[in-house]
Amino acid sequence: MNRFRWIAPLLFHAFAVVFLVTTASFLLLQVIPGDPASVVAGLDADAATVEQVRRSMGLDEPVLSRYLTWIGGVARGELGVSYLQRRPVEELIRSRLPVTLRLAGYALAFSIVMGLGMALSASVTGPGERAVRLLEYGAFAFPQFWVALLLLYVFSFRFGWFPMFGAEEPGSMVLPAIALGLPNAAVVSRTARASLKELLRGNHALAAHALGIPRHRIFLIHLLPLAMIPVLPVLAIQAGYLLAGAIVVEQVFALPGLGRLTLTAIVQRDLPIIQGSIVVFGIVFPLLNAIADLLVGLLWPRLRRSRSG
Repeated sequence: MNRFRWIAPLLFHAFAVVFLVTTASFLLLQVIPGDPASVVAGLDADAATVEQVRRSMGLDEPVLSRYLTWIGGVARGELGVSYLQRRPVEELIRSRLPVTLRLAGYALAFSIVMGLGMALSASVTGPGERAVRLLEYGAFAFPQFWVALLLLYVFSFRFGWFPMFGAEEPGSMVLPAIALGLPNAAVVSRTARASLKELLRGNHALAAHALGIPRHRIFLIHLLPLAMIPVLPVLAIQAGYLLAGAIVVEQVFALPGLGRLTLTAIVQRDLPIIQGSIVVFGIVFPLLNAIADLLVGLLWPRLRRSRSG
């Protein structure tokens, strides 16, 4: 059991981050301008009607009382009721989350394949490194919404190769996944390329060369698994950013996911949906980081011992 004592601090850290994020999100949403009761009551409502709506929504109670009620519901998996849709927030999130997870999963797969491919091509072929660097800079430079609109115009509107909107038709996730995963592919490429460069100067690569092992086998079999050690935590962080970045991409491609639900709630001042979405995103980030640290600790125990030592 002593071998797994290092897991407890990871779980405690993840729980602490989730608690701080949920608490901070609740408090911040209480002080931002705007009155949800006025939105629900309508533009033509008088002051008495607005006040009645505010009492029915529980907004007239003290902030501490509302926070304790809300955090207790979160602990039970209850995220409140939407002000406008009058449906439980957890039900709305469950109906939209699969689309966002599909999009983020495809984007992550695309970023891994493209990023590792770029890193390998830059490391195996020296002249290709400059081209890979230009691709990385380009992926970082262009905003996701601009890339999404460009892909939509060229490959859907002009050529008609992919459907323009929706999430049910075949191939509907290809362009959104590329638009969402392109910047993350550059992050994976840069991290893996730096790791491969360091490994090439090590004894492991020199010994493989001395044994006459072909260069491509050295990279794929001997160096790439070791190069994945620093890439795994990066992938965990990027997976969280993919979920958050889905807000823009889902809006461009009209995907009925959690990101679009959150953006609509922000416009409509539907606080329960905003808070519920922040809770989901706040849980995902530390959970993914903890999973990455667990994988590194289980797959490479020597690295874990060197960190803890």
